[in-house]
Amino acid sequence: MCDNHEIQTTDPEVKDMLTKRRMIQGIAAGTMVGYTAAASGCATNPETGERQFILIGESQLNSMAAQSWADAKQKQKVSTDPRYTQRLARIGSRISQGAGRADQSWDYAVFDDDTKNAFVLPGNRVGFYKGMMDFAETDSQIAAIMGHEVGHVSGRHAAERVSQQMAGNLAVQAGSAYGSSKLMDKCRELDRQMRASGRYNRAEIQRCVASAQRNSQLLSAGLGIGLMYGLILPYSRKHELQADILGAKYMHKAGYDVRESVTLWEKMAAENTSRQPEWMSTHPDPARRAQQLSDFITAQGW
Repeated sequence: MCDNHEIQTTDPEVKDMLTKRRMIQGIAAGTMVGYTAAASGCATNPETGERQFILIGESQLNSMAAQSWADAKQKQKVSTDPRYTQRLARIGSRISQGAGRADQSWDYAVFDDDTKNAFVLPGNRVGFYKGMMDFAETDSQIAAIMGHEVGHVSGRHAAERVSQQMAGNLAVQAGSAYGSSKLMDKCRELDRQMRASGRYNRAEIQRCVASAQRNSQLLSAGLGIGLMYGLILPYSRKHELQADILGAKYMHKAGYDVRESVTLWEKMAAENTSRQPEWMSTHPDPARRAQQLSDFITAQGW
């Protein structure tokens, strides 16, 4: 339940729709680089109190998200069942009030699929799957999910992730170019020495170049892995935990039972007993999320 959720479905169209959100990160390495000069800067997020490095303006992010949202509604069946749509809108309205964002426009959609997932896109676009709403037994549990998604909006997590991807990709490209240049320098020096000695061996130079190219590819791959596991995934997990806490605050302000958020994640943990290691995941372990929420709620005296 997030900007970039682990997908719990075997339906290829559902997977494609959910991964549309990753388009926003993917574009970061391309045309959006041209916007960085105008949009870059550090600012303190009023909701979290943390400094954020943002390289993209909300307008650019929202325009990309709008296309993903339109694609989602076109490719997936959108439910018109009022038992789901009205319930989601009612809960969403209360949570937006709890978040101090009732004056903003929100777009809610329920996708007619058994997938246990929910997501948010920039521009206050919130999608739930029927499977997730059925899994959540109470309004308060749905409110926990909704609060989490609104927490991503308040935390400006999409903009921060895109910015990290942009800066990280540029760093990987620069590091790869520098490393490749140094590797090729050795071949150029070997070429110079051979020509100076009069014992030029074209095959040996070709082997040197081929080796340099292979090592350049390995270097680029290594830097990319380092970016993913050293920055992107840890920050993704941080954002998820942060959104959980923000969501609990909004639940409380909206009058929902915040303890139901703990129950929800305990249920998720019970259903996901064969998860990959947390360090390889975009999301924290559900049991950890339940414990963090429980500790936070207890500390608040709620």
